[in-house]
Formats: sequence, structure tokens, C-alpha cells
Amino acid sequence: MGPTYQRLMKNDQAPPGYVVLGALTIWVGWAIASILFISSAKSIRQDPAGTISWITLLATNLSLAMFIPLSIVVARLLNRQAPGLLSSVLGRIRWVPLAWFAAAAVVVELLSLGAIHLLGIELVGRGDGPAPDAAAVIVVVLLTSTLQSAGEEYYYRGYLLQACGALLRNPVVAVLVTTLLFTFAHGVLPWQSPALFLDRFAFGLVAGILAIRTGGLEAGIAAHAANNVVTFVYAALTDSVGASLGVKEAPWSLVLVDIAKFALFGAAALWIARRTKVETTCELPLAQLPRLV
Repeated sequence: MGPTYQRLMKNDQAPPGYVVLGALTIWVGWAIASILFISSAKSIRQDPAGTISWITLLATNLSLAMFIPLSIVVARLLNRQAPGLLSSVLGRIRWVPLAWFAAAAVVVELLSLGAIHLLGIELVGRGDGPAPDAAAVIVVVLLTSTLQSAGEEYYYRGYLLQACGALLRNPVVAVLVTTLLFTFAHGVLPWQSPALFLDRFAFGLVAGILAIRTGGLEAGIAAHAANNVVTFVYAALTDSVGASLGVKEAPWSLVLVDIAKFALFGAAALWIARRTKVETTCELPLAQLPRLV
């Protein structure tokens, strides 16, 4: 039986320690891209304090999408990983399971919204009426949120999870380390409340487990994209895009619903993976380039 997803960057063509250099290289590349995208957006339009326009949201999403090519290129050139192994154990995105995971994620999001409504939970950043550029924001969300979500998954559940797997044999430790990095990247205490910290940690934990148990990033991408699309379409309709993007706290009641949502999706994704018989181990060569050193 071949290696599971988190071990796909461990090969004899590059030193294992190069994953640390690779992780930093990707992050620096993203930071540069982010500065360029955001600066370009600000040169076109300056948003009033506390607000985010469609063009700033577009720049933010495109900068995060840059994690995809950066992660793939660094894994290929620096870590000598065979093409496609950041996506899944089959060396590519598995479109049929992705479609099933996406359908499940949308259903779970709708159930979550229903629960929030029935329980009378106040959503984060609730405003009065739609944003002035609500239509443009919704178009940006529908066109780019999937890429933005995939970008984060390729870096945190892709490169970083496999980087930890190259150094650590225990998959639990690899998942916990990458989950903490993902959570801290979205803000650290006291800049985010304990409730919001737990919310983001819970998502990262479920996505990390699913990457290993389903053999790829498809489930995490589907859940991440569905969550962000629903969040920012709602934000556009309630003039709270800025509040949603810069959120630093959330009520415990909303966080508990979110955690239940993540757990429900995780269970559904594992069931789908079993029913569709997705591969969870890799039988492909892990490296195809000449040895680096």
C-alpha cells in the first residue's frame, strides 16, 4: 500500500528540511503578490474606513488564489515532487468527488442558515440593506471565491500538511500543526476572540482530517468555497463586506452552529468518499526530477 496524502512530499530527490524553505518561499511570494494586487486596487479606488468595495475584494481573492501556482511550482522545483500530488493521491483534481463534496457543502450551508434563523442568532456584521455595489460584489464572490478558497487549501492543507508529513510520521501532529498555522494566519489573540479562534481552528481541523482521509484537497476546497460564498453574498446584501472580511469576534452561539456545520460536512464527506470509493493512498512515483543535491 502506498503513502497517504500527507506523506506525498517525502522523497529521496530533495532533503526533507527543504520543506521549511519552501513554505517560507511560498509565503513571501504571496505577500509580494498581495501587495501588488491590493496596491493596484487602492490606486483605482480608496475605500472609506470600515468598508470593502468589490475591487478590493477582487484584489484580495486574486492574491490568495496565487497560493495555487506558488505551492505547485515550489513543490515541483524545490521539493522535486511529481506533478499533481498536491491536488490528490491520483496526481490531479478528482472532479466527480469534488462535485459531490460541493453539493454536500451547499446543503450543509443551507441547513446552517436555517438553524441560525430558527435559533434567532445574530450574524456577524449585520447591516441595513444591500451594499451600494452589492451586485458587483456578488459577481466577484461567485467568480473568484472558489479560487481564493482553493488557494488557501493548496497552501495550508496541501503544501504545509505535506511538508509536516515529510518531517513527521504522526498524521495527527501534522494536522494539528497546520491547523494552528491556518488559525493564526487569520488573526491571533487578542486580535480575534477565543470564540472566533475556535471557529477557525475547527474548520482547519476538519479540512486537514479530510485531506488525509479522502486522499486530496477536494473536500476542503468545497467546504471552504461554500462557506465563503454564502458569507460574502450575505455580506453584500447587508452592506457588511468590510465587517465580514475584518471580523475579530463572533458570538459563541454562532460559533457552535459553525462547529456543528463543519462536523456534519466532515461526516458527509467521509460517507461520500466511501460511496464513491475514492483512492486514499498513492501508487504513483513521488518524484520525477533529478536529485537536487
